[in-house]
Amino acid sequence: MLLTMTISVAVIAAIMVVGILFCIPVLLRVKHAAREAEKVLETVRMQIVPLSHDLTLISQEVNGILQSVHRQVERMEDSINTVRDTAERLREFEEDILHRFEVPLVKIATIAGAISRGLETFFLVLRR
Repeated sequence: MLLTMTISVAVIAAIMVVGILFCIPVLLRVKHAAREAEKVLETVRMQIVPLSHDLTLISQEVNGILQSVHRQVERMEDSINTVRDTAERLREFEEDILHRFEVPLVKIATIAGAISRGLETFFLVLRR
């Protein structure tokens, strides 16, 4: 039984040594990957600072443009309101002119038509 136990301990120790031998290259690869990741992160960190600055400038420019567009829209709204009010006043003026001159013009046209028919009748009677 002692011999079996010694053999078992030796087999377990051998398996552990083989496992550790296989883990060493893996650990070396992990170490290498960690160094590469550190280099990439350092490069990214170096690039983020100017990129962040550029994004801040772009954001400020876009904000300025949006404010300018907003002011222009307000001016356009004022202009459109002015044009609409002018068109409304022009329509009211046109209706006022029509009402002022419509009745007299209709009377003049009626009188002119009556005179014309009267003259026609008069000349017809004279010809007979």
